[in-house]
Amino acid sequence: MTKLWIAFAVVALCTTFTLNPSLAARDKSGVLKASNLIGAKVHDTEGKKLGDIKDLVIDPAEGDIEYVVLDFGGFLGIGDKYFAVPWEAMHFSDNHKHLVLDVSKKDLTHAPGFSKDQWPDMSNREWIVTVYEYYDLQRPEEDTSATDESKETHKK
Repeated sequence: MTKLWIAFAVVALCTTFTLNPSLAARDKSGVLKASNLIGAKVHDTEGKKLGDIKDLVIDPAEGDIEYVVLDFGGFLGIGDKYFAVPWEAMHFSDNHKHLVLDVSKKDLTHAPGFSKDQWPDMSNREWIVTVYEYYDLQRPEEDTSATDESKETHKK
């Protein structure tokens, strides 16, 4: 009986560690869990692994994912570099086992990146423009309402 329980435990552990839960983020409620995105693999369009998702950057005002923080390069965490990739630049693979980014490894080495210990000011407009231009995405519109209100206040 003990051998049966040990065999059951081994099978359960093997199943847990061999299944790719990274993008099994959609549960029965249809939500996408941050805990399942973080650690997920990112591949290029040819299926070559680019790196892993280390973090998500959330817009506090809207609650949307702004950037996926991709860890690329290095070995065992030494010499690696982080890249803030706009969420809209990513898509799920056909089998939903990883995310896909339409950038080659060679091109990613030239992307705007940062050290894991020195994150950029992601609210800086110049930084935002640089990142969006690199991934050939339309830049998010500036919030002109604050500027318009400021102009109205100064006119009075």
